Amino acid sequence: MEKIIRTALGEKKADIVMKDTNIINVCTGEIEQEDIAIKTDKIALVGNASHTIGEKTRIINGKDKFASPGFFDSHIHIESSEITITEFTRACLSHGTTAVIWDPHEIANVRGVKGIREILAESRNLPLKVFVMIPSCVPAASPKLGTSGAVISTEDILELAREEGIMGLGEVMNFPGVLSCDKGVLAKIKAAERFRAIDGHAPGLRAEKLCAYFSTGIRSDHESISGEEGVEKLRRGVFLMIREGTASKNLASLIKPIIEMKMDTRNCLLATDDKSPEDLKDQGEVDFLIRRCIEEGLDPIRAYQMATLNPACYLGVDNKLGSITPGKIADIVLLDNLEKVNVTTTIVSGIPIVVDGRFEVKIRNYKYSSEIQNSVNVGKIPEPDAFRIKTPNKNEQKVKLIRVSEGTLITSSETEYLKVEKGNVIPDPKKDVLQVAVVERHHASGEVGRGFVRGFGLKEGSIASTVAHDSHNIVIVGTNWNDMAKAVSEIVKMQGGMVVVNRGKKISHLTLKFAGLMSTEPIEKVIERRKKLEKAVIEMGCELESPFMTLSFISLPVIPELKITEKGLIDVINQEVTNVLF
Repeated sequence: MEKIIRTALGEKKADIVMKDTNIINVCTGEIEQEDIAIKTDKIALVGNASHTIGEKTRIINGKDKFASPGFFDSHIHIESSEITITEFTRACLSHGTTAVIWDPHEIANVRGVKGIREILAESRNLPLKVFVMIPSCVPAASPKLGTSGAVISTEDILELAREEGIMGLGEVMNFPGVLSCDKGVLAKIKAAERFRAIDGHAPGLRAEKLCAYFSTGIRSDHESISGEEGVEKLRRGVFLMIREGTASKNLASLIKPIIEMKMDTRNCLLATDDKSPEDLKDQGEVDFLIRRCIEEGLDPIRAYQMATLNPACYLGVDNKLGSITPGKIADIVLLDNLEKVNVTTTIVSGIPIVVDGRFEVKIRNYKYSSEIQNSVNVGKIPEPDAFRIKTPNKNEQKVKLIRVSEGTLITSSETEYLKVEKGNVIPDPKKDVLQVAVVERHHASGEVGRGFVRGFGLKEGSIASTVAHDSHNIVIVGTNWNDMAKAVSEIVKMQGGMVVVNRGKKISHLTLKFAGLMSTEPIEKVIERRKKLEKAVIEMGCELESPFMTLSFISLPVIPELKITEKGLIDVINQEVTNVLF
């Protein structure tokens, strides 16, 4: 503290002075042309900093540049980027994101408390400020509908709450449980009362149900379906996370009524939720969301407030972050264009990490535990017979099947007649009816759920993945049982990942060594392998734009109408296992 005081007074010299910078003042909503003096990791002075410059002071020319506080991503599942938090840090610092609020829901479903502690340990060595939320819904569904790798209990929440880097409770997805006063759900919320931030997940809740849900102390929501719903949540004091990610894009519909009604945006935050490695590389991170807000007509400074001061206030760290003011941590982004949000320099905790687009600091890789790298435990690898669906009928069999469609997680239930050979129901690629299965991979139970699916369009081969929301078992789609068994075998060898198999041979793969969810390779390599995977699937006849994303959500038994887990075909509406055969 004394160093900062003496630097502001000129008695000590600054480490860095940013001269003649156009400062985006998120506190007053104006642009100021001033100097910024930095000492150690803090901002010592904003104003004329000539008296703080010494022989060793590094001068950064801010003329014709704009200085913003470092950007905050208010809600993200980094696992969806399929890269580690270390690699994610490298990718997002060049885009000005210096802090993220991470709900490691996927990792928790695989490795529970141990997995959360591993990512906390990794995060502490990174320049990116990683604020971790304790996942509130692990598992996401009833154990009768699927098997996760772990459980996060109320006792686990109380235990994790003592860990450095834990900042709140992750999205409370079980809103029916909240509204029905489920004791287990309410106990978790009660256990998190010590935190300022408890994230919500309340799509479509309005009026009395909205009030009931948020009366519990839940403070935010990123799942608003319409602009009207978003406005109602703002009016009820909810922090509205305006989301624009890879899978879900709500920014335009949510921001429009806020602009038209000239509403106060202090409770508006920006969040990506899920970001593919391609979008992260090509579009950017929060810088892309700021740019989109401005394109929709929002005042630029308000857009920057939503990415800086507002999330800091939500999290309760605005005494340290969120503005370029004396005493705050020096997380500062330089831009050469206010509206295009072109980031040139990123300073984190007073250290220039990226300068003029080039990294000045090397970010070291983290050594992961064997437990996190060996998460696929199937016991005996299933043989082709494990995927057969038997029937007493001799010629044909009427089946219930899952229908997937491009661009939506919602599936429908359809029926079809399939041929029977030697007591086995045969998938029919000509009718676009493929075999689908889920193999339990956490506890070596040997459970295999079997069914049929339409919409993938494969003419041959099989695809499989350990990214299978939310329990992340092994999900497989194929035209024949031999290739399906081979795909599972390759997944086990890799200890997690995605694979394309055809005629008994592995055609393409992406190894996801970290919990079967994330690659330990650089983002460029991951993107390259993902492109090869999709090319291989297309060559086998698939017409889906994002086949592996579609595959990953076919096992999520909380989104209608029909899904599949290792327990079997799931009727989501009635929350029960249903028969494949009629």
